Amino acid sequence: MSDIYTDDWYKSVRETINEHVAGLPAKAVPQGEWHAVVEIVGDGASPYVGADDVRRFLIKIENGSCAWYREIDTPNPEVTLDYRFVGPATTFDEIAAGMRDPVDAALDGTVKVRGDMRFLMRQAELVKVLLEAYTTNVETDWPMGKPPYSGAGAG
Repeated sequence: MSDIYTDDWYKSVRETINEHVAGLPAKAVPQGEWHAVVEIVGDGASPYVGADDVRRFLIKIENGSCAWYREIDTPNPEVTLDYRFVGPATTFDEIAAGMRDPVDAALDGTVKVRGDMRFLMRQAELVKVLLEAYTTNVETDWPMGKPPYSGAGAG
């Protein structure tokens, strides 16, 4: 198990994605590459992101596999983003803990999604694999406590 939001945790997420993508039929894996950033905004409840901080995770998917998944300090102007996911830290913590459905969080507007939604819908099998790696297939340690957090208003 790896502590949430550490290099070992990102590596575990990437490896889990790639293991599961390898089992998909070829037609379920789009060719080409795309980049996404996840911006986790401090909300005062999550102990993993300060109230006024933002943690950013840059992800590169190449031919269905996760080429990299890493934390960055600031947006990288050299990478053209295809998708941006922005939401409160408590929500992302709850998603990582398997307590909240990421699709529901996007549909109710808690997590804002920018990018080609038609493409995501057409790639439903791959998106499911990506989300499951993050939400249930990676064993995660929570050294500062696991959600739900007392007084959290994100869920």
